[in-house]
Amino acid sequence: MRNTKVGLASKLTLASLALAAVFTTASFDAQARQISYASASPPTETGINKALSWWAQELESRTDGEVSVNVHYMGSLVKLKDAVGGISSGVADAGYVIPAYSQARMPLHYLSTTAEGSGDQYVTMEAWRRMYDKFPQLQEELDRNNMVYLSHYSIGPGVLISKDTPFFTPDDFGGKKIRLASLWAKAASLEPWNVNPVNLTFPDIYTALGRGTIDGAQSYLNYVIPYRHHEIVNHVVEPSLGQQTNIVVMNKRVYENLSQKTRAVIEELKGEWLVRQARGDIEDNLNAREELENHPEYPTKVHQLNEEQRKVWAEAVKGSARDNLEQTAKRNSIAKELYGAYLEEINIVAKEVEQNGYPWE
Repeated sequence: MRNTKVGLASKLTLASLALAAVFTTASFDAQARQISYASASPPTETGINKALSWWAQELESRTDGEVSVNVHYMGSLVKLKDAVGGISSGVADAGYVIPAYSQARMPLHYLSTTAEGSGDQYVTMEAWRRMYDKFPQLQEELDRNNMVYLSHYSIGPGVLISKDTPFFTPDDFGGKKIRLASLWAKAASLEPWNVNPVNLTFPDIYTALGRGTIDGAQSYLNYVIPYRHHEIVNHVVEPSLGQQTNIVVMNKRVYENLSQKTRAVIEELKGEWLVRQARGDIEDNLNAREELENHPEYPTKVHQLNEEQRKVWAEAVKGSARDNLEQTAKRNSIAKELYGAYLEEINIVAKEVEQNGYPWE
């Protein structure tokens, strides 16, 4: 009789262990799939970062905790210049990339950044969004890089920051060492300007300014304070030409392994995420001028160019835009049609905003 009890106890124990294993497995299955998001930006309260935080929270909430997002700031997971390769290979699950750093791999997406036309963040964001509907070649380019589109955002026109002399025209460079964005660096070589261009990724500007490696740089109005450029420079000049667009992507394998429910939520969030990013960056820009000029420790003079000075810059960078388009067309024959449609759409959206205001107004 005792042996029977022992046998029964053993069976019950085994059954309990088996049941526990089932619940443990279910528990692990129920745990969130954590998505690693690579960002080169500092963890400051910018409009772009707030929009990213909103997206991460909504994604976790609407999937009932099926996924969560872990943002790695300051290039701690993937360096900005390596972001395309890092996300494509799966070092990071998702993040933002700058096509200028990977022109050979993302030539069509590089056209999203302009040296001409409106620099309004909402206008250019919406115009580029419409390009995905019109040009399947953009999706094909992402497919070749093992990436899936999540979002994109414009950080507005570049500004010229300097320690001693404001750069009102290219002549003001005076042979100084300046970190220039890719289109402007190309313009410097085509014209040529009296400048020594220095090739640096954006996060390296602060250190280079501090060490005296460069005398000035191209930055962005609402990035001067978050990246602490104002601690070193004394002048910010706004040429108000074109803008830079960053693309937010996810590793394709990671995306395809997400549940259908999660992928549906990602699609649902796209529209509002786009608008939140544009609104946040526009509002940051509006506040940046006052914050720079009235900063308690590092007041910085912000110069807005007159029309004549702006025309000088517009003419100076025109050749670079043409050259970039010609080079991109060699990689993909649709480039000229895409860029022409994009500029036309920018004008259309600008008129829509002029007539109806922004979506949040």
